[in-house]
Parts: sequence; C-alpha cells; structure tokens
Amino acid sequence: MLEIERKLLTLRKQQPDIGTATISLNRLPIFQPTLRPVYQEKTFESRHGRINFRGKLGQNHKNLLETILYLRKLYDLDEEKMCLSVLYNEYEVKRYLTQGSTTYSHEWYQKLLMDMMHATFSVERGKEARSRTLIKDKIPSDNYIRRTKSNLPALKEGNIHYMILVFGELASYLIAKELKFTYDPRPIAALKNGISQALVRYLKTFTRHPAAGYHLRPLIEILEGPMENKRWWKIREYLKEDAEMLKSESINIMIDFKRDRLFCNVNT
Repeated sequence: MLEIERKLLTLRKQQPDIGTATISLNRLPIFQPTLRPVYQEKTFESRHGRINFRGKLGQNHKNLLETILYLRKLYDLDEEKMCLSVLYNEYEVKRYLTQGSTTYSHEWYQKLLMDMMHATFSVERGKEARSRTLIKDKIPSDNYIRRTKSNLPALKEGNIHYMILVFGELASYLIAKELKFTYDPRPIAALKNGISQALVRYLKTFTRHPAAGYHLRPLIEILEGPMENKRWWKIREYLKEDAEMLKSESINIMIDFKRDRLFCNVNT
C-alpha cells in the first residue's frame, strides 16, 4: 500500500461512518427503478414522503453514487452551509464497478456524474420541504495526489489527483441527518434489472420483515406507483431474471411467483 493510502486509511478510521445510503435515497424513487431512465419532471408521493423531481437518474447512477460513498477516503461536512464533500479515488471506483470482462468506461462514469449534477429534487414530509441539486461539483484535490508508474517505456510516471465530490444542500442534509445504512453496493449492481436493484435497496432500510412475506405488487408500487397490468407482468419477468441472484447469501430475498409473495432476510 502506498504511503498516501496508509495515511488516508488512518484518517478515515478517525471519522464517523456516513453510510452508503439513507432512508430517503432508498425509499423514495429519486432514482428511477430502471437501468434505462428517461428525463422526468414529476411529483411522486407514497407513505414515505413526497418528492418533486427533475432530471434523469436511474439505478446505474445509484450504483455509482453508493460506490463512491462506500469507497470514500475522507469526507468533510460544513454543517452551517450544509455542504458535504467526499474524497475518493476515481480509478478504484471504476474498477470496483467493472463487471466481468467489461471495463467500466470513463465516458460512462462522466456521463452519470453529469446527470447527477443536472438533476434537482425536493423531499417533503409534513411541513418540512428542502430542494436542491444532488451533486454540485467534482473537483481534483490539491492535497491528495498519487504517483503512477508505467511498465511501458513510452509512458512516463505521472501524478493523479484524488477527486472531491461536492454534494448539494439537500443530499448533504439527508446524509448528515437521516438514518444511514452501510452495505457493499457490488452485489446489488450485479443484478440485471433496475427494479430488482431498487427493491433490494428499499428492503435494506428495514431491520424487520414480516414472517408471512410481502405482497409483491403493493411492494413494487411503492417504487413504481400504480401500474397497469401490462407493466406489472413485465416487472415480474424482470424479477424472474434476477430470482437466483436475489436468493444469494449476500442479498437473501426469495420470491414466490405463484403466490406473488416476497420473503426477505436482508441485512444492512
């Protein structure tokens, strides 16, 4: 391990955990339950609150955001301005999100970040309402730089800056003030369908689950809203594609499609 990494690891251990996700970020569909999001200007309301949203965010964006928070090196929170900034290693994040032999491209990474910078949303609970951008900026760190070496004669040694992701006021508030959850995002990101990923994230915000299981359609409608039967049957097909991975030890969800019930032992 490089000296800079050892220093950052020591400093991180001295900081409280800020989690991988919060209740609102997982229970409200700020991130659409799909891997193919479309631009939306919408209002969505469920028993968990009401959101007004403008932008194009899906579960691929959530995978990236959670990985940055999970692998972060350090964070800084200005509570007066409610501004959270997180230091991370871009290469490490992209490598962690790589599935199989397919490399997580830098262009895709940059596009997802830009989508998050352009998105705005508000969360309302009772009389309380807050509205801001999700991500304000991404800037290179002047204080933390790692040196690289190349085995190829044509390439010289170089310096690569760690990056700082600056969250908007509302996202900073949620991460600072809400109940937080820390979990490895990789098993969720490996699921084939966005509705499966959103469902797992939602269930991770509960410490207890009914022994008799959940009725599947009402559970999905918390994330999707009311559905026509055609959409409902399509979602069932998506969930069937992920059924085996959902049953894995890292996720622990079993769906009985004959009775449309879901049984869960998700651990945070």
